[in-house]
Amino acid sequence: MDIKWTSEDFKQDKIVLAGDIGGTNTNLAFVGVKGGQFTILVECVFRSNEIAGLNEPIAKTIATLKEKAPNAKVELCCISAAGPVANNYCQLTNCSWAIDGAAIEKETGIKTLIINDFMAIGYGIPTLDVNNPAQITALANTDGKKPAPEGTIKAVVGAGTGLGVGFLTQHQGTWWANPSEGGHSGFAAFDEETRALKDFVAEKYKAAPGTEPFVSGQGITNIFKFFKASKNISLDGVLAQIDAAKDDEKPALISKNATSNAVCKEIMQLFIKMYGRFAGSCSVIFMPTSGMYLAGGIVTKNEALFLENNLFMKNFEENYNPNIKPFLKKVPVYIIKDYSISLYGAANAAVTLM
Repeated sequence: MDIKWTSEDFKQDKIVLAGDIGGTNTNLAFVGVKGGQFTILVECVFRSNEIAGLNEPIAKTIATLKEKAPNAKVELCCISAAGPVANNYCQLTNCSWAIDGAAIEKETGIKTLIINDFMAIGYGIPTLDVNNPAQITALANTDGKKPAPEGTIKAVVGAGTGLGVGFLTQHQGTWWANPSEGGHSGFAAFDEETRALKDFVAEKYKAAPGTEPFVSGQGITNIFKFFKASKNISLDGVLAQIDAAKDDEKPALISKNATSNAVCKEIMQLFIKMYGRFAGSCSVIFMPTSGMYLAGGIVTKNEALFLENNLFMKNFEENYNPNIKPFLKKVPVYIIKDYSISLYGAANAAVTLM
């Protein structure tokens, strides 16, 4: 267990036990809520493949808090999990164990809610400050302007292992997160190269593919295989290492070498173009004049490539209809840089929904 203390201000309006559970790490934290602001007090990180469930990690996390704040009262618990959630229960997609909200509540005596990991990102967005560069990078559009957020709709697109899409609506001053399966909507090719790539990927699925096989980690792997099959690239050095790696290891290697290897950079540039087009299409659907947020480790780790020559925004603003382009220039676009967003989001979901 790795422990990180962020604050020792235990005089909070409310303290929430928040969780962010994925295939690699299980992050549990106590989040303080004071005056509408969320602060992580302590965070404990466990390796998901080294535990068999949440009972012991939660007990250790509670014990960690009680060591410094024996009188701290924890009122709510919200766990975000990578997997489908039904009846406050989640069978994790990338782990052999499950999360049972009723069992956690019985064990701890803390009222518990289980939510999907992307819903947690949605509820995390209102806790971020778009003017704080440690949390957010605001992207300038192609005319150099950064539009101010306005209105009552936000949207989020997150490319990671898969492709998540969600949106938020504001009602009576409260932001409500709404789920979506937009990542599985049909992929729209936009030039000769993406049409050829779409045909290449369609052979794998024996069907017209959705957007996720292009705009995600698996999409980066698919682009590499497409380049290998169609561009006669020389598989030596770094490219030989990538070719020999497992498919789920290829995206990180390609990203890591994008600044030093021309083929890796070309792969990432094509990925960013498709990401921009898809985010633009989602913006036309949701009309998020309060902000389109880009989530996930891929955009955070490759921010410089997204910004280089305004590559992402050039594609974000593209549309066949010239009357739509002015609207897309009014949508603020933000990169989420704060990796704690799911913990903030779980805490906010607890306060909002419970």
